[in-house]
Amino acid sequence: MTAQPVGAPRQGHTNEEPAWHVLDEPAFVRFLPSGTPLALRWRGSIWQVIGEPVSWSSSSSWWEPRTPALDSSLGSPVGGQGSLVTTRFWRFQAQTGPASPVLEFDMSTDPRWKDWRLRRVAGVDGF
Repeated sequence: MTAQPVGAPRQGHTNEEPAWHVLDEPAFVRFLPSGTPLALRWRGSIWQVIGEPVSWSSSSSWWEPRTPALDSSLGSPVGGQGSLVTTRFWRFQAQTGPASPVLEFDMSTDPRWKDWRLRRVAGVDGF
C-alpha cells in the first residue's frame, strides 16, 4: 500500500471526500505539555501526529437521575435534573513512519468517560 494524503481520492473511489470509518474505541493518547496530541497508540501501532491538530468543543444537556426523595411540600418524589456536558474533540493526521499511509483521526472525551475515545478514522481501506 502506498502513502496517500488524507482527502485524496482513493483507488476505485470517485468521490472527493475521504471515507470515514466510524469507531468507538479507547484512544490511548500522549499529549505535549501544551495539551496538543503528540501520538496515538491504536491497534498495536504508534501513530505520530503530523501537521497541526484542530480542537473544538460542543456542549449539550445531559439528564442526571437522582435517587427518589420526597419533596416535603408536595409529598411526591423529586425527579432528576439536567446539566450541561461539554465534549472536547481533536482531529489530527498521523502516520506510523515516513512511508506509511497518512490517516486522519477524530477523538473525543467528556466528563462521563474516563478516557479519550477514538470516534472516526479516514484515509485508507481495509482496516
